[in-house]
Amino acid sequence: LIYQANGHHFLDPALLALMFHLCIGDVWNTMNNSEQRFGASVTGVLCVTASALNAAYQYYTVDETAGNLLGLPMVWFAVAASLITATWKLNPVDVETGELDVLYPVVREDKTEFAWFN
Repeated sequence: LIYQANGHHFLDPALLALMFHLCIGDVWNTMNNSEQRFGASVTGVLCVTASALNAAYQYYTVDETAGNLLGLPMVWFAVAASLITATWKLNPVDVETGELDVLYPVVREDKTEFAWFN
C-alpha cells in the first residue's frame, strides 16, 4: 500500500520508519532472549513500542488503511511490556538483597557468542 501510494520510492519516511522499528526490535530481541539482560529489556521494549507507534503514524499519514493495520500490534506491545517488566521484577540480580538489574545496558563479564561461529 505504501509503496504504491508514494510513487514507487523505497526511501520514503514511512518505509524507513518501519525498517527502523524492525532494527530496534532485533536489538531488543537479542538483549531479552539471548543475553537475558532483563533490566535493559524493559527499556528496550518501550523503545520498540515507541518505534512501532512512529511507524504506524508514518503509515497512517500516507494511507489510513496501512496505518490502521500497522497499529493493531500495539495491543501486543502493551502486553509484552507488562510481561517484560514482570519478568525483570521476578528475576533479581542478587537473590539475597533483591537488587534488580539496571534499566540501561552495561558491559558485563560474559560475552555474546554467535552459535554459527563456534
